[in-house]
Amino acid sequence: MESRTLVIYTGGTFGMIDGENGLTSAERLKVSEELSRVVPLKVIEKPSRDVMPMTKLRTRETKINNDSLTLDLDVFEFERLIDSSKMNQREWEEIAECIKDNYNEYTGFVVVMGTDTMAYASSALSFMLENLGKPVVFTGAQISIFDARSDGPGNLLCSLIVSTLDIPEVLLCFNKKAFRASRVVKMDCVDFDAYDSPNMPAVVTLDYTGISYNVLVEEKLVLKKPEGPLRVQKMLPKNDVGLLVIFPGMTPQQVKNTVKDLRGVVLLTFGTGNVDNKVVDALIDEEGTEDTKRLFVNVTQCLKGSVTSAYAASKGLKELGVVQGWNMTTEAAFTKLCYVRAKRDAFLNQKKMMEENLRGEMDVIPNENIHNN
Repeated sequence: MESRTLVIYTGGTFGMIDGENGLTSAERLKVSEELSRVVPLKVIEKPSRDVMPMTKLRTRETKINNDSLTLDLDVFEFERLIDSSKMNQREWEEIAECIKDNYNEYTGFVVVMGTDTMAYASSALSFMLENLGKPVVFTGAQISIFDARSDGPGNLLCSLIVSTLDIPEVLLCFNKKAFRASRVVKMDCVDFDAYDSPNMPAVVTLDYTGISYNVLVEEKLVLKKPEGPLRVQKMLPKNDVGLLVIFPGMTPQQVKNTVKDLRGVVLLTFGTGNVDNKVVDALIDEEGTEDTKRLFVNVTQCLKGSVTSAYAASKGLKELGVVQGWNMTTEAAFTKLCYVRAKRDAFLNQKKMMEENLRGEMDVIPNENIHNN
């Protein structure tokens, strides 16, 4: 089967224009029209006006590792274009359902969205899309494609190339690098090199030589293709998962105020997972009954490294039954917990899922006798 990609545009800086109150989304279908100008594409068919309007596009020959590649793609723009800072679980589901509805028609998918919460959305999709056997690549831009300085065309073209590869997982592609989505954090809100994967190398690296794109795939990092049909796990209609950022001098009452309405809590702790004993005591008081039991996950506030129970200041959390999040990013821990909570399984089953490496999102440390000064 020849490569065929569906580009899903949800909104974001990529297709914004200047408005009275600052940057705002351009009219629907304007982005599809602009793509044929800023990327080496030509419009094959005008957008239809059906339930799912598509713009059919095709690249002229693109050189990949000195071989010719023709990218066949359709562009679907969401009915309601949205700034990613306003995205929530509902929009994640819309993206996932769009992929599922078109899964048999395409060999790969590219999701173009705003950069503010792309690390959250892409990580969420990596869990929600169960048995994913095709590449789903998230991308966007720091500068709109309606601006001559835009990084959007390059990001999109690289993402289209990655979408033709045999990589059965969700990726985030930016500035000629494609990372595993569940490992990514946004590092910079201005520069083009906006994302990084602190605890894992890029899965794909692209380099433009002026004649051809050289593509390097770290095959040993690519997840094994799963068996079974694609399934979308929907999120809970009312999110009951949140973050508790530990800070110096935090009082037990501040802990209780944050977690009282939550059933899943990601603890952002110091160093390798350390907290004041007062925090542990407050969490014990808020642990809940069997029906309202809270699931706590411990991840570090540091960008690199992992939580352990090597220090006395972290043993209290482990004894309380808090899940070790190892080197998961905040975004991965939060979206994984949302996903697990949506399963509505028994508490112990949810806890077991959080402890397991489901999508390559973390490295479990078998030996915790690690000390850092």
